[in-house]
Formats: sequence, C-alpha cells, structure tokens
Amino acid sequence: MLNLIRYSLILFACLVATNVWAAPKLVVEQPVFDFGEIRQGQTVPHIFKFKNDGDDPLIIDRVRSSCGCTAVLLSDKTLAPGESGEIKANFDSTRFRGAVTKTITLYNNDPVQPVKKLSIKGNIQVLLSVVPSRINLEQVAIGKTATTKLTLENHGDKELRLGEIRTSSPDLTFVLPAETLSAGESAIIDVQLTPRAGQKRFNGYVIIPANGQLKSDLRIPVLADIRQ
Repeated sequence: MLNLIRYSLILFACLVATNVWAAPKLVVEQPVFDFGEIRQGQTVPHIFKFKNDGDDPLIIDRVRSSCGCTAVLLSDKTLAPGESGEIKANFDSTRFRGAVTKTITLYNNDPVQPVKKLSIKGNIQVLLSVVPSRINLEQVAIGKTATTKLTLENHGDKELRLGEIRTSSPDLTFVLPAETLSAGESAIIDVQLTPRAGQKRFNGYVIIPANGQLKSDLRIPVLADIRQ
C-alpha cells in the first residue's frame, strides 16, 4: 500500500512538472531582412517565416509595424507544436532616404519572448537631392524682397523634368534656369520672398511635384519673421 502511494505521488509530480514546463516557443527563421540598396519610391516585399518549436499551442495575439511598413499575418493566429506560419511585410520607401530600419512586432504567448521584434533595413538612394532641405530667411521687411538659393541634383540615371515646380503662396516666387535635369546634373533655383502687410510670420513651401522617376512631392519649407 505504501509503495502504491509513493508511486502515485511520483506520477503526480511528473505530471505537474510536465504541465509546468510545457510552453510554446517562437522561432523566426530570419528575424532581420536586409534589402540592400534601392531607389526612393520602390516598395520592398518580404515574407518572414516562423515556427512553434514548443510543446503548447503558439498564439499570435497581434502584429504591429512601424511607419512606412505594413505587415499581415498570412497563417492562422494559433499554431500547434511543430506548425509553421508566415507574415508578409511591405516597405514603401517613398518618404525615406539614406539608411533606414523598420520594425515589425509580434505579440504572442511565448513566455520567454512575448514581444518579438522583426526588422527590415536597407539604404534608400535619393533620386533628387535638395540643399538646403529647409529655408529660414530670418527677418524680412514688408515690401522688401529676400532672396536665397536652392541646389537641386539629379542622382538618377534618367532625365528629370522640373517645369511644374510651384509655391504655396503668391508672396513666394522662384526663378528656374532649366525645366529638365539630365542624369548627374545639378541646377540652382533662386527663391524670393516679398511679404505683404498684415503678416507677422511667414510659413510656406516650395513644392517639387512627383514627375517621372519621383514618386512623391518634395516640399521645402520656407520660414521668415516679418518686420512691420
């Protein structure tokens, strides 16, 4: 009888230990995807593959992505032990330049890593650079004209048309030497501000609309304090 009781206690302890240690385990095949170098405006797709390498069902509660990146769970939210899943990500490079890293976060019931970070990174080649990217004319008197310069450079391998450049205010004008930029060519734009009475602060934009290789408008802010 005593041996039976001991056997029952040992069996019960084993069952408890098994239940305590049984858990899902999230394993991602490639948590960091480097797409290398692309041109601004391209969209990069990628599928992250993962697996439940644990003993209990893995539950993906939700998937979140940072700005510029979308992520969709292609598989079921619940994966049995040994099952695999996929997440499809799309990175839109339109509003980015230079080195960039975007994050996708998986919230799940893996006790070791309930918040799993995935990354998409690479380098965005700018087709058209604008220097400076922001103009501050400081103080400008009413009725007087302040002039500054913008330098545009075509980093692409095709001609860019610039003839549709505009401004957000009639007080802000520009002089464009040419309507097109050949590959590798640069041009200087004279930007002029002549503020009218009744203004204390000027906030406007020089706008280079999407055209040809450009996928989105470029907006260069122009700021000034107006002297009465």
